Amino acid sequence: MAKVALLIGVSEYESGLNPLPAATKDVEAMQRVLLHLKIGGFDDVTLLINPQQYEMAVAIETLFDNRQKDDLLLLFFSGHGIKDESGKLYFAACNTCKTDKGVLLKATTVPASFVHEVMSNSRSRREVVILDCCFSGAFAEGLSAKDNGFVDIKNQLGGEGRAILTSSTSTQYSFEQQGADTSTYTRYIVEGLETGAADRDEDGWISVDELHEYATKAVQEAAPAMKPEIYAIKEGYKINLARAPIDDPNLKYRREVDYWVESGNGEISATGRVALEGLQEELQLAPIEAAAIESKVLAPIEVYKKKLQRYEQAFRNEIKLEFPPSDKTRANLKRLQQALGLRDEDIALIEAPIIAEQPLIATPVVVNTSDFQKKNFKYYVGACILGLVIGVVFGGTLVYVFRPITIASNIGDSCANKEEHSLNDSISLGEEVLLKQYTNSDKETGVKAFANSNCKIAIDSFTSYRRTNFRDPETLIYLNNAKARQKGNWLKIAVSVPIAIDPDLAEEILRGVAQAQDEVNNNNGINSKLLQVAIANDDEKPGTATKIAKALVADQEILGVVGPASSNATLEAGNVYNTEGLIAISPTSTSVNISNFSSYVFRTVSSDEVAAQILANYMVKNLQKQKVAVFFVFGSSYSKSLTDEFIKYLPKETKVFKEAEFNFSKSNFNAENAVKQAISKGAEVLMLASDSETLDKAYRVIRANNRKLYILGGDNIFGQSTLKSLGKQADGMVVAIPWHIGNAPNSNFVKNSEKLWKATVNWRTATAYDATLAISKGLQQNNTREGLKQVLHSPNFSVDGATGTIQFTKSGDRTNKPILLVQVQQIPGTDKYEFKPIQP
Repeated sequence: MAKVALLIGVSEYESGLNPLPAATKDVEAMQRVLLHLKIGGFDDVTLLINPQQYEMAVAIETLFDNRQKDDLLLLFFSGHGIKDESGKLYFAACNTCKTDKGVLLKATTVPASFVHEVMSNSRSRREVVILDCCFSGAFAEGLSAKDNGFVDIKNQLGGEGRAILTSSTSTQYSFEQQGADTSTYTRYIVEGLETGAADRDEDGWISVDELHEYATKAVQEAAPAMKPEIYAIKEGYKINLARAPIDDPNLKYRREVDYWVESGNGEISATGRVALEGLQEELQLAPIEAAAIESKVLAPIEVYKKKLQRYEQAFRNEIKLEFPPSDKTRANLKRLQQALGLRDEDIALIEAPIIAEQPLIATPVVVNTSDFQKKNFKYYVGACILGLVIGVVFGGTLVYVFRPITIASNIGDSCANKEEHSLNDSISLGEEVLLKQYTNSDKETGVKAFANSNCKIAIDSFTSYRRTNFRDPETLIYLNNAKARQKGNWLKIAVSVPIAIDPDLAEEILRGVAQAQDEVNNNNGINSKLLQVAIANDDEKPGTATKIAKALVADQEILGVVGPASSNATLEAGNVYNTEGLIAISPTSTSVNISNFSSYVFRTVSSDEVAAQILANYMVKNLQKQKVAVFFVFGSSYSKSLTDEFIKYLPKETKVFKEAEFNFSKSNFNAENAVKQAISKGAEVLMLASDSETLDKAYRVIRANNRKLYILGGDNIFGQSTLKSLGKQADGMVVAIPWHIGNAPNSNFVKNSEKLWKATVNWRTATAYDATLAISKGLQQNNTREGLKQVLHSPNFSVDGATGTIQFTKSGDRTNKPILLVQVQQIPGTDKYEFKPIQP
């Protein structure tokens, strides 16, 4: 008996079909679990990426040809599935194309009927097909009037001892996978196999029907409109695909988390939290391990929430322009709904309360069902006692939502000294959600209560939210702000981060600020005054940093700022802070131009000069290489600073190639051509100085390099996203950063961060923590703007932080300059990778 699999991923297509970038990642992920001896245990797994039609057809026929009766054969396809007007299904290869009139050239495809034929002719009686494809082609091409979204999979691919699993009967998932490593369906197929969570009956085996059940549940939590299906003949349902551990503590904990999340409607209740904490102790799981398991279980639910938020924001933007929306706008919103995989009922619940906020445009009317066919939708708004009832019509379905009128809170619950806060001004103390990836009803209630100056409800709601969403730093900041308001005695600072364009970076910085604020306030504050933190979204766009800086300066209560994040934004905002006299400490801006820029601008991270010097020394002394291709970003202060300093510290005999083709900011930048040119010039090392906006291009270079040349990089490349995106392709890459958790595993900062976030933190969190701590320590000595500047410049000022002693020179730089090298290395015994500190 043999276990053989063919995995086909088609991500690149001719014009007329959308590219599907996640398809190749899909097959790589499937290969990983199928070849794993303790999971799939397959004897032979063939990977076929972007094949031509002929190559694809031959591979499929070869899979099923000359097999034995007991062989288990698995065909996995991720790509475009296209059907003709009669409903016949075709699998698209990379050379599949259409005529000038948009008609499919069937000769360039692999018909489902061909697959059915070779499967039927095979001697094997255990055949499994997994299809992660869109059956009606690319959504951008539109649907014909005859396309009802139905493909008769059972008749076209069914057979004895055969099972077919599909992501959906009709879906345009090419929209959904943009920006994701793998497509939604494959992600949960792999997760169910890899974790063993798909073993529903806990017998140590994962059968086809168990895998389908697990994937369907997870997919519909993330994208409710998707409907995975299974078609099986005879014993096809019970074909065992993989093994699952029996007594694995991680799997036991995951199953318990599954139970509490399902019973809590997508959240872990207070009772569930107590039960899980007890089980965690019993199984001797570390907090980080438990948190990682919970995060995976909650992941599809969080994906769904983000989709709802995206639609809500789009709908709000549209009705600002016109209300009610025009037919064209409604068509565009319907297109967005389909791309996000949301149901009509999801949309109804989003739109109804927003519609209720709009002025009444007509008197109440009687619903006439015959009018449903005349327009795509109508709104019926009626005033009721103590509330509003809103009816939203979607394709003939009228959904009613009752919206109660807000009643004023008790005076005893109110915060002291209520301030007027402007919603949607990109700055918040707690009255609006800026970190959109984290929210639920508790957080929304807390935000509304804070805006209404009801601190008791705000504190209770934020506390409740934190019990199940401990990784959200924004909520911890808002919680401490509400407590400060309730006490009525506080000092206020701000943090400026690029939430909209780089939410991961913003999150990392906010964790450091939130942790420092929490520790300060839990230790009697600053001379008995609690610390408040205003969060500002600066977007790092030209002009935005200036506007945010002016707004923060205008608030005379704000005594200091943590941020901005990028060197460009720090230099731009620094002009305002210098003129108006407000100190700013950036935790992540490394450009040499910031040194001596202003007496009001400091930083807790070392300048690029320090990082560049250690990277140059490593290249020459450790790698013993003399030829380097430097990749850069034109117009980026950080990139120019790092590359200039790197070149400065190289020996004169070193050959440096800094060609126009190595400019990440070029709109037509081609990673493959750039790497080929670097190799043709004799380069032995690639030096990557990307910024946050060009990080994806740096990833392309690393993939194109495919470990041919050594790679060095600036701190921008450090992060979990790099490891997840690149994995083995980044193996051996060396990056300079100011701090690594591996060098201080037992520090108080690390221990406290694990308690707060139930996860490890990186250097950006550490330097943000240090910046907040420095401001807090300075305010103990003088709580005026000018006085704080003088304290920070004093040679007698110092504070012990996460990255060491914090003390500033007249230039605004630190007296000690922490920097170290880390290298991407494989975690022993796994197929995962991590950054490990190395000696230069």
